[in-house]
Amino acid sequence: MSTFNKSFLLKTNLLAFILIATLIFSCKDVGEPSPNSRIEGTYQHSLQGKFGWEDKEYRYVNILKFKPDGTVNGENYTTEVGSDEILGYRGYFSGFYSISEGKVTISYDEIYRLDYTDITYVAKESLSLIQNEDNSVEYFISEDFSKLFSSKSCQPNENCAIFVYEKVD
Repeated sequence: MSTFNKSFLLKTNLLAFILIATLIFSCKDVGEPSPNSRIEGTYQHSLQGKFGWEDKEYRYVNILKFKPDGTVNGENYTTEVGSDEILGYRGYFSGFYSISEGKVTISYDEIYRLDYTDITYVAKESLSLIQNEDNSVEYFISEDFSKLFSSKSCQPNENCAIFVYEKVD
């Protein structure tokens, strides 16, 4: 075999190797989106009723906002029934979340709440910082990440509620 053919064959093999290596290392793994990117967005739970001393029905809205960096913020506010205008707040928090085995665990960094149970809302700056309280809560995640369910399970004849948060964006 001539020197030219050997050199050409080596260059061809080298070029083929570089081309295959480039293809292998440039392909991105197109898998399923991460749980953090799937939960990202705002979830809302609301109910209406008469809570407190007033004989007036209000709408009570609870919001959870998950960000892809693992942080979460929440607000609990009160509106008139049929209105989106916020009359006042019942609480708000900031914290972090983690997702494992179909559950999201929220670990609170700061929690602000009403001091009184007979008041339905106050100005946001009037809420009190709560300390020495349970620092986390868990919610079950629906398979398509469209709903969150409180993880409290109700036993037969037990008076409890399961809260459902629905993804709104």
